[in-house]
Amino acid sequence: MGLVLYILISFFLILLILLAMILFIPVIYSVEGTKEEYYFLDLKISWLGNIINVKVNKEEHKKMDFFISIVGLHIPLHDRKKVPKRSRKGERKKQERKRKKTKQELNKYFSFFQRSFLDQSFLLLKKVLRHILPKKFYLHLIYGFEDPADTGMLTGLFYLLFPNISNRAMMKIYPVFDEERIQGEMRIKGRIILAVLIYYFLQFYFAQGVRQMIKKMRNK
Repeated sequence: MGLVLYILISFFLILLILLAMILFIPVIYSVEGTKEEYYFLDLKISWLGNIINVKVNKEEHKKMDFFISIVGLHIPLHDRKKVPKRSRKGERKKQERKRKKTKQELNKYFSFFQRSFLDQSFLLLKKVLRHILPKKFYLHLIYGFEDPADTGMLTGLFYLLFPNISNRAMMKIYPVFDEERIQGEMRIKGRIILAVLIYYFLQFYFAQGVRQMIKKMRNK
């Protein structure tokens, strides 16, 4: 009986340690990318001091390279192959239809939600973004969209998330309102702690009006 109890306690302690590791050991991520005529993107996610790694490489007109590394053992999940080049005209029409559909759905949902629920949702989004946003970064970005309003919205989001962006030597943005253009370079590094995100979501769930709104959505 004593041996069984010892095994159960040991098993329980191991589970607690594993749970604490998952909740409190940060996941480190880094992203490097460039966009001139073609784009290149390199993403790396690591946990437990590079014991577990996820790497993603993507080049324009090529399939994504995606592999996992566990204690130095590489497990590739995709082979690099060329992807047929798509028509820019067809892509623009598809994106325009998708943009209009998204706007219609957002208007529909915003008219249904209560103001207190929306306020708490935006507060949650702001907290989550500030937690997961990179702590080290270099960004040089020239951007413009077909709809100048979208360019303005992205610019406003930049200034909302980075209030002192004008004085940041490592972050320069240049919005272009008279043409569609994406060009630049970025290097970012940050971390995500699961326990912090769970805490924010619990704050959101127990905030005034949120549970009532969720119940209303379920009964709709």
